[in-house]
Amino acid sequence: MSYLRDTRLICLNCFGAIDPFTGYCHSCHRHMHEAIATVQDAILPRTLLGGRYFIGQTLGRGGFGITYKAFDTVLRRRVCIKEFFPRGYTKRIPGTPIVKLSDQKTANVFNFWLQAFIQEAKVLSSIKSMEGIVSIYDFFLSNNTAYIIMEFLDGVSLHRFIAGRGERLHLNETLNIMRPVLETLLLLHQHGIIHKDISPENIQIVNNRTVKLIDLGAASIYTQNVQKPFFVLKKGYSPIELYSKNGSQGPWTDIYEVGATIYTCLVGSPPPEATARAQNDTIVPPSALNIKIQPIREKVLLKALAVNPQDRYTDIGAFKEMLFGEFMPGT
Repeated sequence: MSYLRDTRLICLNCFGAIDPFTGYCHSCHRHMHEAIATVQDAILPRTLLGGRYFIGQTLGRGGFGITYKAFDTVLRRRVCIKEFFPRGYTKRIPGTPIVKLSDQKTANVFNFWLQAFIQEAKVLSSIKSMEGIVSIYDFFLSNNTAYIIMEFLDGVSLHRFIAGRGERLHLNETLNIMRPVLETLLLLHQHGIIHKDISPENIQIVNNRTVKLIDLGAASIYTQNVQKPFFVLKKGYSPIELYSKNGSQGPWTDIYEVGATIYTCLVGSPPPEATARAQNDTIVPPSALNIKIQPIREKVLLKALAVNPQDRYTDIGAFKEMLFGEFMPGT
């Protein structure tokens, strides 16, 4: 049974109780009329989604979805909700959470994407023992679209963490952060899933110092050749195969993005865009920028960043062993 207070007196920032006389939240001391983050076409704050989830502020807007901070009124906990809302294909009926297509001619494409979105949620929610990814609690269809309910993570993105450290991290600190990321990807790959959207923005350093991969909206079950038709391209992080509909995707795709993320940690900026590198590769090795890194590790990193997928590592376990020097006997 849902637990509901007067929704007018729930803080949209922390979901604490607002003092009806002062208008300030007892927990975070924010005023009820203070502006909160939102984006165009987002669900209105204070909406009760699915009769259970109280919508707070908007956390982000991507190419295929909107993410919200919300409160689960049944389990009484903060959650993160991702709504399937592909840009250019959908719009909101004003004043409601209901989604409709911008053009009925795209219905088949939208439904294909929607089913792929739900299929990935089913696979990821079935993986219960993976601590390195954001936990998925539930998913459901409503308002002509789909929603994934995830754990809410208090913390900071690796992108912001790097910025707070003067735009560069030392090698050892970088390796400490990236080790759990590689271990998580190894497990995902064993389940046949590739992430395809790894960057400092999608690595979360949680307040208790754990590191988690987030935003698996672009993930594909590569072992079944089930790939979402989303093109999540991030300049400097996306490998060449993501720029082509016929590009072969697999663990080597994630390896490139991990390499680009490590490069950013060390150098302060990502490598040149893969399409430009394919024409004229101008990537500068970290050592040439006075970054302290062992020659063997730099060689491993540059191999992970090879433009041609055939020149990269094809197994993230092998990449991890070489990067950390954790060689198996006899190798």
